Amino acid sequence: MSNFFSNYRDWLKVADTALPQNIFGYLLQHSLGPFRADPFTILPYDDPKEIAKCGKNGTKSFLPGSLSEREGPRPEIIKFMAPHRQISQLTGDDMHQLLLMAVEEIAAKHSAHVVMRTSVLEKSGEALLVADHITTPHSICGKTKREIAHVHAGVGSGEYSMHMCLSPMDCKEVIAKKWGERMTLAGVFVPHEYLIIYTPRTKDELEVVKSIVTAAILFMTGAQENIS
Repeated sequence: MSNFFSNYRDWLKVADTALPQNIFGYLLQHSLGPFRADPFTILPYDDPKEIAKCGKNGTKSFLPGSLSEREGPRPEIIKFMAPHRQISQLTGDDMHQLLLMAVEEIAAKHSAHVVMRTSVLEKSGEALLVADHITTPHSICGKTKREIAHVHAGVGSGEYSMHMCLSPMDCKEVIAKKWGERMTLAGVFVPHEYLIIYTPRTKDELEVVKSIVTAAILFMTGAQENIS
């Protein structure tokens, strides 16, 4: 029993607004344990049925090319089912601000097809969403309620990683090159294409993350524009 309450206290330190920040939220996330996804498998992204869910963009890559491999080991991920965050290789305020500025610049550059609003999945913090006038291009977009990406900023579990949806081909590349991994509930409560992207540690890594965010926009908007 003491271990249970110790884990609960640890969870409260990182709990966010996606779940009730009380014992009921803790028990809910704990009950999801049997659904934990393999974070590194790429098998779903070669499944014709999964590719078909992505419509005409199911077989496309939107990255600018092959990614460089992220240096070093992957960061450690929190033990809880939710929130889904990294707990090592964390960065400071300078990198946090550069990341937020980069996301805002990307949103402004593509404001004809993307809007920034409160995350519908996290229920707090800003997120990139497909603009209202764009028809949902595939079922992946519908399943995330048109949300493309969000940064985990702010109090509690804000460590400036990101969640976002990418095309199956880009999921394979990002996972293989160690820039991210599948969300704990990928393929169950969120699409297989829903990944966590690790927080950038350097300006060079930030440039890679920016290219991944751009690829997510192209995929989730149905490639409505040429995004350089």
